[in-house]
Amino acid sequence: MSSYDSIVVGAGISGLICANFLAKYGQKVLLVEQNHHAGGNMSGFRRRGYYFDGGDQSFESLGLVFPLLEELGVYDQQEWLKVRYRMISRDFDFFVDSIEEVEESLIGSFPHEEPGIRTMFKEIKEVSRFLSYNYTPNSFPLIHDFSLGKLLANAKWLPKLKRWLTFEYREKACSVIKDPALRSWFTHIGYYKMPYLFFSGFWHIWSKDYWYPVGGMQPFLDRLTAAFTDRGGEVRFNTSVEKVLISSGQATGVRIDTGEEISARHVVYAGDYKRLIGNIVPEHHFSPRLVKTVREARLTEALLSVYLGVNYEPRDLEAQLSGGHHVFYFPNFEAVFPDRNSPEDIHRSMWMVINFFGEQHSTLSAPPGKSSMVLQTYSSYDWQQFWKNGSESLQRSDAYRQLKEQAGRELVETAKAILPDLDRRIDFFDCGTPLSLIRFSRNSHGASGGWCYHDKVSPVYRNRKLNMLHTPVENLYASGHYALWPGGVISAALSGRLAANLVTGRRLLTPLGS
Repeated sequence: MSSYDSIVVGAGISGLICANFLAKYGQKVLLVEQNHHAGGNMSGFRRRGYYFDGGDQSFESLGLVFPLLEELGVYDQQEWLKVRYRMISRDFDFFVDSIEEVEESLIGSFPHEEPGIRTMFKEIKEVSRFLSYNYTPNSFPLIHDFSLGKLLANAKWLPKLKRWLTFEYREKACSVIKDPALRSWFTHIGYYKMPYLFFSGFWHIWSKDYWYPVGGMQPFLDRLTAAFTDRGGEVRFNTSVEKVLISSGQATGVRIDTGEEISARHVVYAGDYKRLIGNIVPEHHFSPRLVKTVREARLTEALLSVYLGVNYEPRDLEAQLSGGHHVFYFPNFEAVFPDRNSPEDIHRSMWMVINFFGEQHSTLSAPPGKSSMVLQTYSSYDWQQFWKNGSESLQRSDAYRQLKEQAGRELVETAKAILPDLDRRIDFFDCGTPLSLIRFSRNSHGASGGWCYHDKVSPVYRNRKLNMLHTPVENLYASGHYALWPGGVISAALSGRLAANLVTGRRLLTPLGS
């Protein structure tokens, strides 16, 4: 058998960061990825001269991601665009450039709700002050200058944090809005039953700390892959891990889809935790309670993505979107989370977002004089009997293809509220469904951010350590957005670094540069 110090399974951002740090620490590392390139939920692709990001369209640093990339020598190789959010409905049209501007815009649109909006935003500003005190995009105390003094200074927020970390408090905080539809919108926008801290914190982060790697997610992730191989690491793409090899309760390597067995002293599984239990590791290694919890745990919502190459001059399209990079349109104030029982026309009335990153990015992502954009909304993997495919099977039916196009065209029709002639400008059209994301990322149900964010059901939040980095199998660790609360890109990136610390015997929160 081939032999390594460590094997990392999954080349999403968590696996890439973990593998880079392990190689940086002098280990012989193998990174295994079932897809033909790195990326997972963040990967991109090209079609007929257009580049598209397949899943994530941008991400926050939260003082975590950028410092990790700096430590690995990748941050300065990449040009970063600070993205702008724009929110549009029949009642409002505003940019999320500051919390104060959002507050005044909403009051201008709903003057009868001014007392409630003022009350609600007073506490949102308090959350913003808490976040501003604890991090900048390039600094976070857990990996920089954590100290007793910093901890004591945060003590005043601890009682509030206990409340902020629940969805129940979000319901209470939003109850000051009198109009039922508007109150429901504030209470439910975002992921399903997202706690108050995230609802309020996102207004802060959207205005200050969301970024896009100019040129696309895939070139950025390719740079991270190249950094790993430059450090002596080995990557195998188009390679699926079927089993983690276990002897006497210890991980000893992996078996891949060709039947080859590869030995290692440590294995880091940077993939879907639902697949880990039972498929990759026999479930008898885990407690019955954990097996039941993981099997029943709700995941974050899946996405319907529409990939459009359009006959718009980038400068003209940028002007029509008024410089917005993520333009959210709400045809109504309903917060719908599609499921298997949703009607066939469910996407026709959903909110949607136009993702377009301007003239600068378009020169790298589209033919001259044209532009690429991505439309997105929530969906469900088992909707309409798995999109009329009957199952998750990769053998796609004609009915599946027809339904996929129908749903995509419905999103285009919705987007015409912002771009009235969009349907006449389409040069290239394709859709990605939750089944597509399952195929390319192996995330169960096509989940976009790991476990559901609801504090009552998240397996990680209910774990007193707020992480699932350790597994019951010695020398087998987990990383990724399933392993560290709350999930998403920041948790995935940080968990890769933490897993590398555990593998190499370092303290979990060893400062960068050590």
